[in-house]
Order: sequence, then C-alpha cells, then structure tokens
Amino acid sequence: MVGQSSEPSTHAWGTQPEMFGPRHEHRLAIILGEVARLPQDALLLDGAVGLGQLAARVAATGRRVIGIDYSFDAALHVKRNSRIPVIVGDLTRMPFREGTFDGVTTGETLEHLDDDASAAREIGRILRPGGSCIATVPALQSLWTASDDYYEHRRRYARLQLIALFRTAGLAVRKAKFWGFPVVLAYDTLFLLPMNKRRSRLDVGKDAALQSVARAGRSRFLVGAMRVLFSLDRLFSFVPFGPGLLLVARKE
Repeated sequence: MVGQSSEPSTHAWGTQPEMFGPRHEHRLAIILGEVARLPQDALLLDGAVGLGQLAARVAATGRRVIGIDYSFDAALHVKRNSRIPVIVGDLTRMPFREGTFDGVTTGETLEHLDDDASAAREIGRILRPGGSCIATVPALQSLWTASDDYYEHRRRYARLQLIALFRTAGLAVRKAKFWGFPVVLAYDTLFLLPMNKRRSRLDVGKDAALQSVARAGRSRFLVGAMRVLFSLDRLFSFVPFGPGLLLVARKE
C-alpha cells in the first residue's frame, strides 16, 4: 500500500495521475468529442465513473448520465460532489434492463478487468438498438512499462483485439483508432514512468517532489499548456501507432 516505502506498491484510489492532469483532460476531450455526436436527449451510462469528471461534463452538455463503479469510494465521492446518480456495481454483471441506455462511456477501464469479454457483452446488452459505446484503453502490449504494473493493468490492447472484443459482443465497430503519438507517448515515457516508479517506492504524503507534481497536475495554466502540446498529435493521426486506442461501437 502507499505509505509503506519498504516494498513496491500500487496506487491509492483517486491519486493516480490518470485521474487528473493534462493527459487525463486530453483523453476526456477525445471521448467528449464522440459524445457530442449522440442525440441531445440521450441517456448515458459512465462506467467506471471514477472521480466523476467525465460524467459531469457529459451532464453539462444537457445529456442525462448515470455513473457506475465497482469502488464504493468512487461512488461516494461522486454522490458527495455532484448531482449525478451513481451506483456501486460490476461492469460484468450490471443491474440494468436490456436496452436501457442510448450510450455507454468507459475510459481506461477494460484493461483492469479479468473478464473484459463479459463487460463488453453487458455493454451490448444494456444498449438500445442504435446506441453507441465509446471506450478508451491503453494500446499495444509492446508499450508495457512499470506504469502498467503501478496502475494494476491486466493487459494493453492491439487494435484488432479490441475490435474483436466488441464484435463478439454483437456490436458493429465504427471507429478504432490510435491516439497519443508522438507527444503523449513522450510524456508517458519521460514524465509519468519515472514518477510512477518513484510513487511505487515512496510515501506521497512525505515526498516533496511528488507533492509538487500533484499540485502541478491540478494547475489550469499548466494543464492547458500541455493540452496544446498534446493537440499536435493530430498531425500524426494517420500513423497506426500510439499509447491509446479510442473505440466507438454501435448496437445495430
């Protein structure tokens, strides 16, 4: 656990860099760009809801959104800090009727699940005909680093592997594209990886350097500046490579 510097550890809930900071904001913008294509009156499920940033921004567009998360801490955080309905639940066995939602968003979630196939089938089940799933996952097993260990990932996805996962669940894949090359990949390698190695060894609460990084990750100015840099990746969107994959799949 974090705080026990005598042995390696993984993240404490809500503290890992992918739950805030410029990379997180950049990825949320990618997902929201796809959400904007959904009907204005759509009912969406955000799973897993995490700190609730994506769900809150979806709600701000006027669309209805419900959150689900396996973590009680996550559900409690969202309940205390927003008006978004949220439940504690398992993505592989969701407590919703078939065809309940017009859309499902799930960012950086499937890679944490032992049974991602069941989660994909459940997403297909709860979508209405014509409904869409918008998902992001880490890409390419060849890019596995100590950060994946720190985040407790089960896998990184090849593009065809992700497509097959949702086709098997009965969904038609409309988009499956890499994102994050080359700028986000450089950020992951040169900044996040060394930081996560440090976080795995040290108590964040007692390490001045890690505390400074955490404050910087919440600075609007720095986050905005980094997002401008990340936007340069669009110039290389034709390259079939990157640290992340965006998938959009539709229930026909």
